[in-house]
Amino acid sequence: MITKGISPTLVTFNSLIHGFCIVGRFKEAFGLFREMVLKNINPDIYTFSILVDVLCKEGKIKEAKNVIAVMMKEGVEPTVVTYNSLMDGYCLVNEVNKAKHVFNIIGKMEVMPIVNSYNIIINGLCKIKMVDEALNLFTEMHCKPSTVTYTSLLHALCKNHYVDKAIALVNNLKNQGIQPDIQTYNTLIDGLCKQRRLKDAQLIFQDLLTKGYNVTPWTYNIIINGLCLEGLFDEAMTLLSKMEDNGCIPDAVNYQTIIHALFEKDQNEKAEKLLHEMIARGLL
Repeated sequence: MITKGISPTLVTFNSLIHGFCIVGRFKEAFGLFREMVLKNINPDIYTFSILVDVLCKEGKIKEAKNVIAVMMKEGVEPTVVTYNSLMDGYCLVNEVNKAKHVFNIIGKMEVMPIVNSYNIIINGLCKIKMVDEALNLFTEMHCKPSTVTYTSLLHALCKNHYVDKAIALVNNLKNQGIQPDIQTYNTLIDGLCKQRRLKDAQLIFQDLLTKGYNVTPWTYNIIINGLCLEGLFDEAMTLLSKMEDNGCIPDAVNYQTIIHALFEKDQNEKAEKLLHEMIARGLL
């Protein structure tokens, strides 16, 4: 391009910088940034946002803040996307309080938080087990939550044994006109099984089958594992045998879950029978 006498434009540099960042060639990306400045091509908000985002994803928060300082000095105002990258970076290095500080600052500026801003903080709070604070922020949202918002909260609620709140959250999701996907239900069913609320889990599972959800082998495995936890091995094996009739082919994990549980309880004959079946199916 240069050899043909065609000078690269801002768009050209931005595209190249973005491309180098995608493939992890950060040195070249920053080299291009310096080159465009030397050529008197002023970086725009997109240029700076790319660099801030990649630095934050690498955990280099100090360097990202330096880039933001440079952009502001150049008269380029950070957008909510820029601040989201910074908040995400703080959360990645477990400095959620600093991410919250940024969130509070942008709330007082002309830059209004968007759903992704809330998702970043909610997810960060959930990861450090500050579930109540995450729920409080969820109720204070000034925009419509997304499935990402609900997924972060649901995982945290189930992991911290708040399964009733998890059920209420899924109901809230449906009331908002958002149809939960199978991964959402998998998380909820798994949380119920781990809390030894197998009947509640089975009711939801049966409802999914009735409504024609694309139930996966993993969904079955959650229920199979729940049955095994309760010592209901015959029921687990019956469910395994019905999978194909319901349009779901059992995988190796389904078999291994029951076989492992049977061997643990010295029910070796049943375990060996399933093991032979597993071999016959070519799953071992």
